[in-house]
Amino acid sequence: MKILICDTLNSKVLEELQSIGHCVDISSSESKNQDLVSEINDAEIVVIRSSTQLTKEIIEKGNNIKIIARCGVGVDNIDVKYAKSKNIKVTNSPSANLTSVVELTVALIINAARKVNLSDKHLKEGKWNRKEFIGIELSGKQLGIIGFGKAGRLVSDRMKCFGMSVAFYDPYVKDWAGPEKNLELDELLSSSDVISLHVIKTEETENLISKDKLKLLKKSAILINTSRGGVVDQDYLIQMLKSKQLFGAGFDVYSEEPPKNINNFADINLITTPHIGASTNEAQLKAGLDTVENIKKILAGDSSVEI
Repeated sequence: MKILICDTLNSKVLEELQSIGHCVDISSSESKNQDLVSEINDAEIVVIRSSTQLTKEIIEKGNNIKIIARCGVGVDNIDVKYAKSKNIKVTNSPSANLTSVVELTVALIINAARKVNLSDKHLKEGKWNRKEFIGIELSGKQLGIIGFGKAGRLVSDRMKCFGMSVAFYDPYVKDWAGPEKNLELDELLSSSDVISLHVIKTEETENLISKDKLKLLKKSAILINTSRGGVVDQDYLIQMLKSKQLFGAGFDVYSEEPPKNINNFADINLITTPHIGASTNEAQLKAGLDTVENIKKILAGDSSVEI
């Protein structure tokens, strides 16, 4: 059984996959796109992370594909509908990256609140003008969470330790009896001091935080996105930061990756990281091992791990 590995995996995960079949690893190839097209032809299992796009055009070149396995939660880089139409099983590891993404979210919130990136750059340039870096305390402020699933709830738990109250918007959470306030989106955006997004990318969430929605934010607010690019009007948000219509923001994901408008990111209170939410040793190992287990289950006829 040929297993095509398209993105870098933990060495232990590679060993586990080698016990299932013959692995062809193109993750480090300088001609990866071309290799993907040629090697997928006779691959039976394709293993990817977020860097590889499995479009309809790519999938249809794989004449023998039985399983597409995504090491991570998001599957917006896979044409799942087309894969299923070809009777290809698709699986992911939605819980493996949770802790790492949540901890990065907390880091971005704190960094934006205290302008850490700007003050770090300032000091390293030999300057000492502390008045430029007046921040805000998180204690006593409201955290608004958009998408109150596992990640959103873990962020909630952690930020309560900073003395924050929590509200959330999630149309799929009904009859909530917890201490967090369940608000409509507009009310959450207009009342929260920090907004953190934890949604998957779908037609429903595409441009969810549009220009009109961004205008609802307080001038003193912070917006954090560690979920998916394209759910926020990124260009307008940057305009708001430049014109001081928003206090700060943090991005780990972008409308286009890598982003091309990075000159617009300079000298504003915007913390940026290159989609590293899941980039910890622990998350990489767990996502990989979960993926291997999912592959084994599917091969054994267990459909419970399929998307």
